Amino acid sequence: MSRHTAPDELLLDYAAGTLAPGPSLAVALHVALDPVARRTVADLGAMAGLLLEDAGGAPGAAADEGALERMLARLDSEPVEPPPAPWSAPAGFEWAPAPLARHLGPASRWRRILGKFDEIRLDVPGTHHRASLLRLEPGHGLPMHRHVGEEYTVVLQGGYTDATGNYGVGDFAVGPGPDQHEPVADPGEPCIALIVIDNPIVLTGSWGRWLNPLVRRGLI
Repeated sequence: MSRHTAPDELLLDYAAGTLAPGPSLAVALHVALDPVARRTVADLGAMAGLLLEDAGGAPGAAADEGALERMLARLDSEPVEPPPAPWSAPAGFEWAPAPLARHLGPASRWRRILGKFDEIRLDVPGTHHRASLLRLEPGHGLPMHRHVGEEYTVVLQGGYTDATGNYGVGDFAVGPGPDQHEPVADPGEPCIALIVIDNPIVLTGSWGRWLNPLVRRGLI
């Protein structure tokens, strides 16, 4: 069970199918790994269906207090959503949950970035968000940086620690925004995480500032 779950409003948007492809992939992986998030998404979907049912199928009809109580009682009686069925991950990606399947294949290769960490850039529909798998060796970190837009992170293997806390498998993090941070992989196996951003990060270290033009162009 995750110690850090996705915000309820993000889970609601995911259940409603209104998230952009990049954030939707991040939430899908979180839901696949965390039973609490999985149950929340299932409850939200069931709640929408029951509201429509009690309103006579009319999307704009409001449910009365009695209908809401009946809906909550029915949700409480529902069994906990089981974990997703096992699937065969591509060789070398045994840690990958099923929602990553269509993004991984024989051509998926790690590439070393700045001599510090490895990345696989994922091809997701649309152009607004950039989605990447990052791999950090234990004790190694990403360069000090801050964000000027959205950042969603879900841990798929190992764990990392930064100024906001410690994150393990299934944990979901929303970027700290303008506050700079430097995630460092925990001891043990390499930390692998999906990172989704809508704007390039801004490197803030003494050397990193010189690389920001390359970051903005998407070269690193």
